[in-house]
Amino acid sequence: MNKRPLQILFAALVSMNVFAHYVPDNEYATTNITVLPFVVETKGPVRAPAPLKATPDLKVSGQGFWKFVAARDRVHVPTSVPSVKQAHGTIIVDKAADTVYWGLQGVGWVAFSNRIRDSWVVAGNPEFAKGNIHGADILPRGKKAPLIAAADNNTGKIYLTDTGFQNLETLVKPDFGSYTTNKGFAPTDVAFTSTKELWVVDGYAQQRFMAADVSPLKWRQEHYGSRERFSQTMHGITYDKAHGDLLISARPEGLLKRVNRADRLLTEILALPKGTLLCDVDLWGDYALCACLDGAKGTPGPLYVVNLKTRSIVSTIKPKEDLGYEDAQHMHDAAWYVTGKGKDQEVYILFTNWNPGGIGALRLVNIAE
Repeated sequence: MNKRPLQILFAALVSMNVFAHYVPDNEYATTNITVLPFVVETKGPVRAPAPLKATPDLKVSGQGFWKFVAARDRVHVPTSVPSVKQAHGTIIVDKAADTVYWGLQGVGWVAFSNRIRDSWVVAGNPEFAKGNIHGADILPRGKKAPLIAAADNNTGKIYLTDTGFQNLETLVKPDFGSYTTNKGFAPTDVAFTSTKELWVVDGYAQQRFMAADVSPLKWRQEHYGSRERFSQTMHGITYDKAHGDLLISARPEGLLKRVNRADRLLTEILALPKGTLLCDVDLWGDYALCACLDGAKGTPGPLYVVNLKTRSIVSTIKPKEDLGYEDAQHMHDAAWYVTGKGKDQEVYILFTNWNPGGIGALRLVNIAE
């Protein structure tokens, strides 16, 4: 493919200031930012659970359809797993196998199955335990085992494997662009767009997002963004398959940035409440689950449910303040976990917290009001 016309078009658009977000000193102009309003939804993407009667002892967090309770009978961590205070953990869900994987610093992977009741430490490649699995993604492949990519910010590596966790390919620091003169590379997250393409964010070093070929695993010699022009900490990246876009979590700015993958152009900026530190988002249809390190004014990190179609916050969930998860001061990652069908269906939010590191589960409930 001849990339020259695309490069010329990109340069022309920037010079015309059509996509002002890429112009230095102007990408956070208020005219380009959509501040998300709070809107209560009475209906969601699935049938509401059977109603529960509110009692004084029942702790609930969230609003409207999106109310949750602590599910303390789930995601029990094996006793052999050490407590890692500074762990920056991540969660991925293998929907077909009904298995959840938690990437944990110094351990590798912890798996949960049987509706997240059972758990074990995955006997995977020892490389996973040498650093910190900060962010990861999983890609179904039909009859083949799903692909898994993981970003290790401590070792500065991207790992590619499958759910066997044994065979491992590795991608190291890029050798192009700003990386030819700057040695820093500390990737924080990854996102598959297909079995051929993987995107990486370098959130703890140069604040770049860049593409790589999956097979063979190699960089595509292109990167975008920067600390000055995009985000002080480009922390998470998620692929919006329905629209073919990349959703990038700009942590200190509390912004979710939508990038058109085909044109590499920033097209939308959504703002969470001022002071919120956005780590990453997980998608379930039109709904983005936003994990936040801190809330406004340094309050414990919340989980926001954002309806991307209506561009509104439909629920604010507070694991520490409302549900009693004392270690959940800082949300680091979160994932939707939907299991069962019909009346047997259950909807969970799984989250990891940082400092101290840990994992928790919340269950969707229907509280009669």
